[in-house]
Amino acid sequence: MTDPSDLLTDFARPVRHEVNNLLAAVSGTAELMRRSSSSTERDIQRAERLLDASARLQTLLHAYLALGAPPPAGTAPATALMAMVPLARLLLGPGRDVEAVAEDGLPELAMTPQALQAAILGLARDAAALAPPQAGLRLTLAAAPGGAVGTARAGPGAEWPPPGFLPAAAAGWGHRRA
Repeated sequence: MTDPSDLLTDFARPVRHEVNNLLAAVSGTAELMRRSSSSTERDIQRAERLLDASARLQTLLHAYLALGAPPPAGTAPATALMAMVPLARLLLGPGRDVEAVAEDGLPELAMTPQALQAAILGLARDAAALAPPQAGLRLTLAAAPGGAVGTARAGPGAEWPPPGFLPAAAAGWGHRRA
């Protein structure tokens, strides 16, 4: 029997390609509506909302599909963090902002990009669950002796969960042996 995550990986690229084609058709049509000389102010507003929704859908879908086709080995931790922002926004809910900050010069970590993504989303999920209404979320990765520390801070005040230590790798992402 095939593992569902293997199926997600197998279909991630073709789904992304097909969705990009569909969104290009929607966005192109909305752009024509917006620029048409016969469009009313209401038509232009609708077209702009459609363009915004298309862009947000594309960003969200790409982030989701990245879980099935994660970044390759050697991807910088900051890049993996930034790729998870749309999913963290989804965890937090509509109308609430997510900020991601990665310190310059982060070491390569002794975990796969998939494990880093899982750690980031775990921090975001836990912080989002405890966030006060209307609060935003700040995800950070900072260098620490021997690795990095990942944190999620929801709203004003306390940090939750406590910072998580992510061990550095001697060379590349690799797996850390216990």
